[in-house]
Amino acid sequence: MKKYIWTVLVLCILAACQQPAIFENYKTIEKESWLINDTVRFQVDIPRSGEYDFNVGIRHTTDYEMANLWCFIQIKDSAQTILRDTLNIKIAEPDGRWLGKGNSIKTLETPSHIHMLNAGKYTFDIIQGMRTRSLNGIKNVGLVIRTKETNH
Repeated sequence: MKKYIWTVLVLCILAACQQPAIFENYKTIEKESWLINDTVRFQVDIPRSGEYDFNVGIRHTTDYEMANLWCFIQIKDSAQTILRDTLNIKIAEPDGRWLGKGNSIKTLETPSHIHMLNAGKYTFDIIQGMRTRSLNGIKNVGLVIRTKETNH
């Protein structure tokens, strides 16, 4: 019982210490069907250079038939592309149990990290990379950005 109480206490402290988001937005996917050529785009004002954590979030229904979701992400500043990456978002366990929060709509976030050299406007483009023309059951794709936590 003591171990359980300590675990809950540590989780509460960690949750309270999380940096507030400087950007958080989810875009609705038309007809809950993410087409292979549809880019989900976010325009973000980064307040200063430095370290940032960003999460790509997926909200899906039980109509989504895959255990994961491959996405391509491209980050651009006003002059050039500064990062291209591939994300593999795990959506279900091998036995089929859904991951994430929620009942009929699940929300998952995949954390990543980036160093922004300059303050300013950035574009984050997210494209589904599943080689399937249409991914049914995808309700929203989101982006959450926080200043990276530092240990003092």
